[in-house]
Amino acid sequence: MKKGERIFFWLSGAITVLAVVSVAGRYSSDGPPRQARDYYEWSDAAGKGYVQYKQNGCNSCHRVLRMGEAGVAPVLDGEGTRRSEQWLSAYMQDPESMVPGSAHSSDRMGPDFRQFDTQQRQYFVKFLVSLKSNPGSSNYPVPPFKPQPKS
Repeated sequence: MKKGERIFFWLSGAITVLAVVSVAGRYSSDGPPRQARDYYEWSDAAGKGYVQYKQNGCNSCHRVLRMGEAGVAPVLDGEGTRRSEQWLSAYMQDPESMVPGSAHSSDRMGPDFRQFDTQQRQYFVKFLVSLKSNPGSSNYPVPPFKPQPKS
């Protein structure tokens, strides 16, 4: 091996070792653990809603708790931060009036929530409200844009 090749070899090895050590150090610090960006606040009703979510095949289109399809329908992680319980209840009673063209209207892809009984809809709402997100999450709501008046 030529002298220039040896220097390059050792230099690239040193850079690699430094990179590995810095990444390992970041994840093994003694500080407080980082707050999760997406999390859930489970209750008995939310758990029953999650069972219904799975039984109705919702994860065929939606993604929640890092499981299910992405890109077909909205990701539901953080839904309890983005929407109120009242909004979700109204959506379950009449999806088309809340979101025109909703896939949960009759003759569409998703289940028509209007065909579920009141208790089933409440479980779904409790499940969706339990899905939270913190700032820094891609599921955290974006504040509405308000242009500043020019002075």
